[in-house]
Amino acid sequence: MNKLVSFFAARRKMWLVVAALVGALLLAGGYHLLAWKSPQVDYYNLGIKAYENGDMPQAIQYFDKSIAAYRESTRASWVHRFIYPQPDKELAAMAYFQKGKAHLQNRQAELCVESFKESLRLNPGNLYLDLSPEELQRLNEEALVVKYDLEMLFKSRPDQAAQQGKGKGKGKGQGNKQVPGNEPGSQPGKGNRDDI
Repeated sequence: MNKLVSFFAARRKMWLVVAALVGALLLAGGYHLLAWKSPQVDYYNLGIKAYENGDMPQAIQYFDKSIAAYRESTRASWVHRFIYPQPDKELAAMAYFQKGKAHLQNRQAELCVESFKESLRLNPGNLYLDLSPEELQRLNEEALVVKYDLEMLFKSRPDQAAQQGKGKGKGKGQGNKQVPGNEPGSQPGKGNRDDI
């Protein structure tokens, strides 16, 4: 009987040690998740600060890092996707948009157009089905802002519009006449300019 009691006492100590180790690991993991910050968000915020400070090359680098963090998160293993939050597609679209604005400040219209197009590819404003009406409206308005800025860029830079197949067709006998339906209007897309 004494051997049986000592056997169970030894097992109980072992299980207490195992439970303490598992508890410590769970506590450490919980703290890690609590303190974890998304690199996608951090780089985006740094890009905004650099843009506001007028440092366009640095802003572009940070927006590129935010976009790279988004892409990396989309290719992560199922374990990573289970533990960490999903990458933010809307934020990636905004990073491309801000990157395009920084390229525009650097007078790099070609790169600006490509960034705006990538932003619209990620957030066209009308492909989300499982969101609330408020979220759908917000995403649509963000896409309209990008479309409006892209139209204004094409209006101010007809050479870029011609490269993209928009606006004036240079060298095609059209002179100064605008191609019907491609002239940017005074409203951002179908919305009201004052709403944006």
